[in-house]
Amino acid sequence: MTGSSAAWAADRLRAAPIEPVGRFADASNATLLVRLCDRDQPALEDLAAQLGRQPGLEDLPAADLAVYKPMRGEAPLWDFPVGTLHRREVAAHEIAVALGWDLVPLTVLREDGPYGPGSLQRFVAHDPGLHYFRLLETGVADVIEQLRRMVVFDLVIDNADRKAGHVLLADERRDAAPAVADRRPAPSFASDELPGPRAGVPVGEQVAGNVQVVDHGVALNVDHKLRTVAWEFAGEPLPEGAVEALTGLAAGLDADVGERLATLLDDDELAVLRARVERLIELPALPGPIGPRPYPWPPI
Repeated sequence: MTGSSAAWAADRLRAAPIEPVGRFADASNATLLVRLCDRDQPALEDLAAQLGRQPGLEDLPAADLAVYKPMRGEAPLWDFPVGTLHRREVAAHEIAVALGWDLVPLTVLREDGPYGPGSLQRFVAHDPGLHYFRLLETGVADVIEQLRRMVVFDLVIDNADRKAGHVLLADERRDAAPAVADRRPAPSFASDELPGPRAGVPVGEQVAGNVQVVDHGVALNVDHKLRTVAWEFAGEPLPEGAVEALTGLAAGLDADVGERLATLLDDDELAVLRARVERLIELPALPGPIGPRPYPWPPI
């Protein structure tokens, strides 16, 4: 995505009218697929009439979709402050950007969502069959390197729920934004549930592309919470450039990055984050399983 199209995508997430068109039925918290309605898209009923069937996800450009997690749909947790999970989603994206790693889809805070304040994240078109375990088996060297960076990122945010299904390989054929000058009407997807996965990559075929990681609502706690499926890199050196990225993040936490995160996290959470980053800079190698419950359940 070019600089101009990235800026346009960010502006759309922050300001475009939002229309719910589907839901992720298996999510622990309310998670809605929404359409950004700023390009004169046809009404859902009109599109259904044109197609002669109920529209499917493939009928809508991914650039017109986003994932909306309203605060009012967050399940209460005993170990996280009530009503803060959506803010942690936004904070995770801010941290990834500060690291200089394109790992987390653009995520913003929207106060005017259809169900109130919540996070809004750019939808990533992907094959659900290409989750972490499959990428580990079939990814080219660059994909594996991105997974290593993900491991460091999860250490930074102390991710309490890195399941394999939270690791996506962007489908560039559907994920590309339309040209800024070509904002034609887009079709829509109308359903209570998302469609099933598309055809997967044949076993044995190597895959390449941009790894994107999602679902960071249960992260950035003051207590150690790290749970992840990604322990395969234990004992390896930190990925190339990681120390420099962490050092840059540490500096940012005492400047503009810290100022932005202060609107999303409380003072104690921010202080623990700073201390965690400083420790990671000195880390000789990626750690192995830590704590009594190092794996999430279910793993995918």
